[in-house]
Amino acid sequence: MAYIFDTNIFIRSKHELPVDVWPTFWREIARLIQSGQIFSSIKVKEEIERGGDELTDWMRNNVVAGFYIPIEPNVLTKYADVTNWANTRSYTLNAVNEFASVADSFLVATAAAKGLTLVTFETPDSNSKKRVKIPDACVAMGVNYCDLNTALRNLGISI
Repeated sequence: MAYIFDTNIFIRSKHELPVDVWPTFWREIARLIQSGQIFSSIKVKEEIERGGDELTDWMRNNVVAGFYIPIEPNVLTKYADVTNWANTRSYTLNAVNEFASVADSFLVATAAAKGLTLVTFETPDSNSKKRVKIPDACVAMGVNYCDLNTALRNLGISI
């Protein structure tokens, strides 16, 4: 099984598991990237590069070709599906517009198009009106999702 990682996995890990304290964790993430077991979206790359920090440098040094999945026609088709779904719910216009413009909608679309499990720290909230949550969009699109610990367990990683 292959996974697609949300931006929040990398950013939160940077803060809570810094490279100098958790080098084994980061080595394992690099190994998973290099072995093609985890991926992300080109939109995640854009979000991480805006940070211009040690995470940006770590990603540049450890990501291999093919890790960032581009927005291909099959992804665009699923993107249209997921944004149409968001438009039919009771989210605010701002929530739908934000969801459509950030990596979240592209992550769900890419996971749907490629048959990947989406890894995120977000939790579902079907009552949310002001923010489209990734897990809720995943359920609507028939996409599997999980948190980081579940993905690492499934990949046989123990640190």
